[in-house]
Amino acid sequence: MKNVTAIALFIASTFIAAGSAPAQDHLVKAAVPFSFTVGDQTLPSGTYTIDSRMTSPNLLAIRNWDKKINILTMGHSDQSDPRSENTLVFHKCGDQYFLSDIHSEGASINVHFPTTKAEKRARAEVEEAGLHVNDPVLIALR
Repeated sequence: MKNVTAIALFIASTFIAAGSAPAQDHLVKAAVPFSFTVGDQTLPSGTYTIDSRMTSPNLLAIRNWDKKINILTMGHSDQSDPRSENTLVFHKCGDQYFLSDIHSEGASINVHFPTTKAEKRARAEVEEAGLHVNDPVLIALR
């Protein structure tokens, strides 16, 4: 009887462990050499980890352990344009950088961040000054 109980507990624990496995994090790292804005928060240059959960792929945690930065931000899943590149995409307006997209095939992250009021304002200032708004800046993910 003890063997039957032990086998039943083993099988039950196997199903519980297997049920939680798909909710693992998707994690990428990037060294960003400039300060940048995500949503309404400006972050300093440094090495960042970015992760999401399969259950909430639009909710991202952006962390820099050295500088004690830990933010949560929402993006929009961009499955209409799946890319095989592993990059962070920034829009550069003057000397300001705005995180626009994260593409990571390996971590299954494909997220777009909408243009913020601050980015629109920075873009308008650059255009008003007669300067060229630069092409996107790409940073490779590790």
